[in-house]
Amino acid sequence: MALASQALKYNYVIIQPIGGNAVDLTAHLQYIEYFENIMSPTISMNMKISSAVNFVSDLPIRGGEMIAMEIETLSGRLKFGSIVNGEGIVPDSGELYVYKLENFDQPSTAQSFTLKITSPEYFTNETSRCTKKYKPATIDAHVSDILNETMKINPDRVGQIDKTKNTYSFIGNTKKPFHTISWLCPKSIAGSKQGVSGEGQQAKAVGTAGYLFFENRDGFNFRSIEGLVSRTRENADSADAKTYGEEIHGPYIHQGKGSVGNVYKVEENFKINHVHVNRGTDIRKALAVGQYANTTVFFDSLSQVVSVYDYKLLGDDGLENQLGSDDEKEESSNELKMLNSRLFVRVSDHGTLGIGTDGFQTSGIDQAYQAKSASRYNQLFSQSVDIQIPLNTNIKVGDMINCIFPELNSFTGQAKVNDASASGNYLVARLNHHIQPNASFSSLNLVRDSYGYLNITPSNNQSAETEPTYESNRKKQRRLRANQFK
Repeated sequence: MALASQALKYNYVIIQPIGGNAVDLTAHLQYIEYFENIMSPTISMNMKISSAVNFVSDLPIRGGEMIAMEIETLSGRLKFGSIVNGEGIVPDSGELYVYKLENFDQPSTAQSFTLKITSPEYFTNETSRCTKKYKPATIDAHVSDILNETMKINPDRVGQIDKTKNTYSFIGNTKKPFHTISWLCPKSIAGSKQGVSGEGQQAKAVGTAGYLFFENRDGFNFRSIEGLVSRTRENADSADAKTYGEEIHGPYIHQGKGSVGNVYKVEENFKINHVHVNRGTDIRKALAVGQYANTTVFFDSLSQVVSVYDYKLLGDDGLENQLGSDDEKEESSNELKMLNSRLFVRVSDHGTLGIGTDGFQTSGIDQAYQAKSASRYNQLFSQSVDIQIPLNTNIKVGDMINCIFPELNSFTGQAKVNDASASGNYLVARLNHHIQPNASFSSLNLVRDSYGYLNITPSNNQSAETEPTYESNRKKQRRLRANQFK
């Protein structure tokens, strides 16, 4: 059978200088490393070239060259850009661009170098500015306006833009588009709970805040944390594939010490080769940032009223969705998690933007958004695990992956029981697809906001099988092998 680490075919890997002729790099390619990061607005790629042809001088390669590629793997195609025979790369077809050449080595008979590659929108961002006043509208509308009107990004490169519940008005102040969108992320609210409750000394902050802006293979995404970690497949009734719901990969199994594999079985493609736990819950850091409980002192400059908003992330008015079980919510009675450990101070912005009939309305910002977003971001990244699996180019940052880890057995050294606390659903935060003949793999950084195994449940009219089983994976792999390299 074909293993995911071995099945690889380069259909084309083309480089083309602006105004020059296209050159096929397939025969000179050593490996490709493809990167996505949930905290980065652009993807990147490293391409290692070794050749007896003097590409650097003859093309020449100076930065700004177009890159188009189509690679077939066991998990599917990885494609950027299109080509036309005799004409080269088609501009604005999803191609990437070289921004740097490094590690150049040229002995007497050959040369080797690494091409550093990124999205064309990286350059668009550097040459664009948000200059206008953005009138009151939902924040997702502002994000769409910046991507479509300010940057004029190809609509095919805009992925999923989650709706926000809150409206906001602001001035661009000549900031770069990606900086502006990232600045809007912590101010955005998606959950059914929002705003504040009460006024004065006995007030409460309600709900959570926080979005993430990133690029993956689907394009540019503006995603709410609540949507990314939702227990249900959201938007299942939508006809738009971009908003159909979260893709859940796996289960991927780490078999532990003493296990014996069989390279002829499909399950080998769903095996975790290596695992490393980077970080677990750090109570000291959590208290320092006010992750569990904090207080916002808010001064209303129009009514001259001072309100004190207490906020508890794990309380009934805080966290709605999480990747793990409900154990941590139930542990909210823990004394350390109930004590306020950080103080925020804010002043209302009445009259600063001339909003409303009298010009004294606020921008629409949530009074306690800083408290909510700081808690939610830190909670999401409180656990971090690195794994390496056979190459799966279908996995993208923002996807969920189901992992099963063994429970330690100190007597036999061989695990027979799954660790119910460590196993479960994780969010893919960073990835690196290393693509090389007979040595391809995917390295993933996974994060999670809570411990414990929790099944993903269907929503609306979707079928209950939202997490692929081994049997469904076997059928999928058979189809892939049958169609491989036709």
